[in-house]
Amino acid sequence: MTRLTLFSLSAFFLLAWSNLMSAQGTLQFNRVLMVGNVEQTVPAGKVWKVESIMYSSAPTPIMGGNQNDQLLIDGSALTVRATRSSNGGYNAVTYGVWEQKLPIWLPAASRLQTGANVQSVSVIEFNILP
Repeated sequence: MTRLTLFSLSAFFLLAWSNLMSAQGTLQFNRVLMVGNVEQTVPAGKVWKVESIMYSSAPTPIMGGNQNDQLLIDGSALTVRATRSSNGGYNAVTYGVWEQKLPIWLPAASRLQTGANVQSVSVIEFNILP
C-alpha cells in the first residue's frame, strides 16, 4: 500500500471512531430545582446535574464522634460528607472532613432525595435534544 492509501484508511477509521464516541444528544438548560426530603424522579428525556448540597448541620466538632451526611439516590444512601475524629494517641487528636466531589449527574428515571444531615440539594435540569 502507498502512504496516501494508509493515510486515507487511517483518517477514515479515526473519523468513524470519533463519531461512535460522540455524545448522544445536546443538553439544553431547562430549570433549576431544589430537592428536599420528598423523593423526586428525573423525567424522561432529561438529565439532572447536582450542583450543590446544603447541609442541615455543621460537621461534628473535634472529638464529637463520626458523622455521615447522605443523599438517597434510587433508594441507596450516598455519603456526601463524612467527618472522623479520634484520640490519636499521646496528646494527639486526629480529625478529618471528607466531601463528595460535585457535580453528580443523574440520568432519566433516577430518584433523588435528601438523607441524613442534608437539608436540600440544588439541581440543574437539562433537556436532551437529538
